[in-house]
Amino acid sequence: MHVITEMDPASGALFARNPYNTEFAGRVAFFDVDDGVRTVSGDRTEFLGRNGTLRAPAAMMQSRLSGSLGAALDPCAAIQVPFDLAGGQEREIVFRIGMGRDAADAGHLVHRFRGSIEARAALEAVWQYWKHTLGAVHVQTPDPSVNVLANGWLVYQTLACRLWARSGYYQSGGAFGFRDQLQDVMALIHAEPRLVREHLLLCAGRQFREGDVQHCGIRHRAGACAHVVQTTFSGCHWPRPATF
Repeated sequence: MHVITEMDPASGALFARNPYNTEFAGRVAFFDVDDGVRTVSGDRTEFLGRNGTLRAPAAMMQSRLSGSLGAALDPCAAIQVPFDLAGGQEREIVFRIGMGRDAADAGHLVHRFRGSIEARAALEAVWQYWKHTLGAVHVQTPDPSVNVLANGWLVYQTLACRLWARSGYYQSGGAFGFRDQLQDVMALIHAEPRLVREHLLLCAGRQFREGDVQHCGIRHRAGACAHVVQTTFSGCHWPRPATF
């Protein structure tokens, strides 16, 4: 209920922000589409409909969305683009979703990636990054399921989930754990050695004179840890085979 949606007058993109968020109150998320003929809604109740579900939302049966935006809604971001296709005809419509540091930055990103050429170039860069990163180590075993896990999936999860998002099935608070992420980054020693070194230096700076360490903390890209937990948990003190 704290998320506020609005239409950016300059770009026409759908913006959303949460001024009650203590760490990222200024951040602005955006949702945009290349097609100029669009209707939007920031009301999830409208999009789903009475007793509706994501499998069959009411909006799919409507010719247009109401344009309901603002505060005090059950927030969502919905854009509807109507079009007709003749037999054998194709049409490409590019949607973009992202976040900026503020409204101006979000608007800049919207304009920067508008158009199919820019969108495809950005997507190709993402493909190439993951192809290079996940292909750094190749494992071949008699078990195909092990090959699938080892050749991409586990490294991807470690990097995207454990290091960037700091999230997981059992740790979804967005924090760095001194022990846990040190263990995690060792899986990236060949795929992303620069990030391994950065994390080792980060953890080396979170040790206290008393002999313990910062067991858990949320660190923004700006550098400082916003929330710090100092404990004497013995689980954080056993030696690590992580040096660079």
